[in-house]
Amino acid sequence: MARWDSSDEEEELKTAAAVEKESLLDLAKVNFDSTHLLFHYRSQYEELINFSNHAFYEGKLYIAPNIEKNENYKPIERIKVNGVWKNRQNLEEANEVVKLVKNILMERKENETIEIITFNINQKDLIEDLLDEEARNDAVFEELYNKELYRRENEEDKSIFVKNIENAQGDERDIIIFSIGYAPDENGRLRFNFGDLPKEDGENKLNVTASRAKKKTYLITSIELEDLRVENSKNKGPKLLKEYLKYVGAISNGNENEAREILYALSGISSNSKSKCESLFDSIFEEEVSEKLESSSVIVENSLEL
Repeated sequence: MARWDSSDEEEELKTAAAVEKESLLDLAKVNFDSTHLLFHYRSQYEELINFSNHAFYEGKLYIAPNIEKNENYKPIERIKVNGVWKNRQNLEEANEVVKLVKNILMERKENETIEIITFNINQKDLIEDLLDEEARNDAVFEELYNKELYRRENEEDKSIFVKNIENAQGDERDIIIFSIGYAPDENGRLRFNFGDLPKEDGENKLNVTASRAKKKTYLITSIELEDLRVENSKNKGPKLLKEYLKYVGAISNGNENEAREILYALSGISSNSKSKCESLFDSIFEEEVSEKLESSSVIVENSLEL
């Protein structure tokens, strides 16, 4: 007679659960213990990852601070247009995306790669159509754009592409162009229907988009902060989108103090930590290093005050 073993039942349950999973990541969660990856290497500027770090990881990621301070360079840039939401599309934003792609391809200095992300598939299709139309009308742009469409380096795909926010997981490019798309309709009414964002765990889609860029993020929007009335939203996604738009605006305007306040509020850093970081450190990474050293009885002093 076969002897019943609880471990056999456990393995059968794992196998059954694995069959239902849609990705290798979900499958791994069934069979392996989880751990947190705390070191971030993608972004060359801390501004590109700071929002995700504080909104989703409690400020615990280890991020290398910017080596050089260039007041003329904005790692994040907000572009405001007066778009209208019609037929689930925003023509003004799509035209701005095409204009921006054209300028990047003609003026870039280091052959940067490009990805375009938007909130819904209709806006994605419109942007692709307008890029194709511009290529048909401009021979110079056509040559540059076609090279990007089929670009590969060391057998790795580096092509330009447009994706809606649900499909951007795992991608990274030097430059990310994020078209919000949603806008007031022809009657001036803004309907909050941002794809999966208002759903449970929908904020993870925003996390993906906000952390894809290596060198720069352009955010194209038709929305002002006061347009987003999300205080009564059931889930976190809409509220975090408003905070992200606020953060992008602060960085784009060069307001480091405002950006810092937004980040601290997101991760719940205390007012004591605020004053300490503002007085002694150029970045939160430096503050965390200081705290680790002090916990080992190493005295840390601000070299600028010596």
